[in-house]
Amino acid sequence: MAKKGKTPVGAPAPAPVTPATANPPLAGLAHGTPHAANPVCQYCGKHVSRHTSIANLAGGKCVTLAANYTPAALQAHYASVTGNVPAGYIPLATLDKAVKAHKATIPGLTIAKMVKAIGGDRALLPPAHPICKPVYNGRQRYVNGWLNTPAGLQAIASSNYSKAPKA
Repeated sequence: MAKKGKTPVGAPAPAPVTPATANPPLAGLAHGTPHAANPVCQYCGKHVSRHTSIANLAGGKCVTLAANYTPAALQAHYASVTGNVPAGYIPLATLDKAVKAHKATIPGLTIAKMVKAIGGDRALLPPAHPICKPVYNGRQRYVNGWLNTPAGLQAIASSNYSKAPKA
């Protein structure tokens, strides 16, 4: 048996990687094209870059959602949750970092519970409480800043929003 890093005697050497044998750029796109030149998903408007996503003109998640929603229904949903960010709202990424930082100290606090509280991925389900309803601005989600407090994180962990302020 050959040792790690050693080619066995008599084994052919691997072919050198040349520009012709390297991974080709995506079909239909010139290598190095700006991001804006990539096709966009017909459902959510995000840029797609995978071969299958380009062929379907839809991202992987949107293809899954398409089985239950029409493009018009998804567009209507996204329009209903999109708007100006109210004062006191924070980016969802900030809440995500707080959940990760406190999940060792607050029993039951997980990212899955946070996602479930805001209505799931893409907010297609109703939120656990009105204070958990996210607001989209562009492609970024914002949530009420109270969720980032110790009481808010405890509410996410226990699914008990009885001490939550009125949304």
